[in-house]
Amino acid sequence: MILGVSGQDGAHLADHLLKNGYEVYGGFRRSGINKLWRLNFLKIINKINLVEFDLSEPQHLIDLFKKIQPHEIYNLAGDSFVADSFDHPFRTMDTNVNGVLNILEAARLVTPKSKIFFASSSEVFGHSKNNHGLNEQSLKSPCNPYGISKLTADNFVRLYREKFEIFSCSGILFNHEGPLRSRHFVTRKITYNFARLKLEDNSSHFELGNFNASRDWGSAEDYVQAMNSMLTLNVPNDFVISTGKLTSIRQLLTIAANYVGFDPFFEGSDQNEICYDKTSGRVLAKSSFKYYRPFDTEPMYGDSSLIENKLGWKPNQGISDIIESMVSADLYRRKQGMIDV
Repeated sequence: MILGVSGQDGAHLADHLLKNGYEVYGGFRRSGINKLWRLNFLKIINKINLVEFDLSEPQHLIDLFKKIQPHEIYNLAGDSFVADSFDHPFRTMDTNVNGVLNILEAARLVTPKSKIFFASSSEVFGHSKNNHGLNEQSLKSPCNPYGISKLTADNFVRLYREKFEIFSCSGILFNHEGPLRSRHFVTRKITYNFARLKLEDNSSHFELGNFNASRDWGSAEDYVQAMNSMLTLNVPNDFVISTGKLTSIRQLLTIAANYVGFDPFFEGSDQNEICYDKTSGRVLAKSSFKYYRPFDTEPMYGDSSLIENKLGWKPNQGISDIIESMVSADLYRRKQGMIDV
């Protein structure tokens, strides 16, 4: 049972589980019916048992679990935009905390033998003195409502594991990307726009925030395999899932530009930095102060030694592989007229 099957991770996870012989139930919100394009893109929509769900309705989840009796439950649903959490802190807490609590209670009452994975976030670490090589034991001090909601949910996951012997675990996920990423995220904004610039000679440049901003970016396809692996353990545990490497926005721009045949050249600094095509002089991207985040998270990368030692998991795709696959998918979609996804 995948709650949030219509999202990037949910679609990749469904594809992975189907390839491994699972019968998959995919939960999606009624408002997400028009967001099933990822399942169509992967050609798996007819292989999944699609069901509507609502995290805010405890009885609905109880009835759903009682009917399906899932062996494994993956909760990938919830609010995921850090910036939005400042504007909607109550909604963020309600969805990301009460939603998790509703799942745990439903499982405790009707499917206590289910193994449950919850998607947590590196935002639980916040601004610590050492943001490099963060692992399961590192200080957690979130600095935004989203991170606070995830840390609170993690504590409920641990509580139900210890007090009720529910097989519940959290994957502390660092940033992960792929061809199914939403255009709200900066990686997809970059690849979408380079596909546009490549195919439309007269199209104008696009704007981003700080080119120096960096993250630990991994592959969504790799990370869903880690999620599945976590539920193969006999004893549940929480794991950091990361690459252990930082990549800047400038590096992402360079990879994407090179892939479509541009020769990127950077000039200026901070909010005045510009990315040109050196050969033609064409402006490709500009840094703009209006896209700077007032409460941006400091650069940090993870240490996934524990999951590598326990389960043998480690990332397979490097950042160039990820960005090139995203640009390739955006080129294909644009040629097919799929410019709104």
